[in-house]
Amino acid sequence: MKLLSTSILIFINLFLSACSTTPEHNVPVEDRSVSGTASQDVIIGSREVVKAETEFVLEDSHREKSISEQSTSPVALAFLKDADKYTTAGDSARAVASLERGLDIEPKNPWLWNRLASERLQQKMWAKAITLAKKSNAFASGHNKLQKDNWQIISQASMALGDKEGARKANKMIEHFSTETT
Repeated sequence: MKLLSTSILIFINLFLSACSTTPEHNVPVEDRSVSGTASQDVIIGSREVVKAETEFVLEDSHREKSISEQSTSPVALAFLKDADKYTTAGDSARAVASLERGLDIEPKNPWLWNRLASERLQQKMWAKAITLAKKSNAFASGHNKLQKDNWQIISQASMALGDKEGARKANKMIEHFSTETT
């Protein structure tokens, strides 16, 4: 009986101490605005405001996309910009980490999935690139350029894996999205 009452007291003590703990929200936030581009405030948590640009160009070794033409959030834009910065610096691991953090916040963002698929393609992780590009397509309804880009990733990765049938099907989808208007 004494053990049970001691356990209950410990539980209550831990519970009350957890309830009274206040997390720190006074962490400085990096200003991500870029001169010459429109920016808007994004509220993170209860007190922090991040300036996130609404227009920039994401460049990849085999693709270029204007993010401003695509519907994505300012938070996702910030993570995409960070990934672009890390990729340009040759730090693919940090680019992937940035994209994964973005996906933790916006798990249905097709632009983040696409960019992660592109990183995995560059890392020669063919099967992961295919899976991620397919995931992007699952959320990319109505975004033909993005879907076409995903199918290009799938085609390249399939060829690298020796899956000629998968690459043929992907190329057929690329043709389909090439004829569609965006």
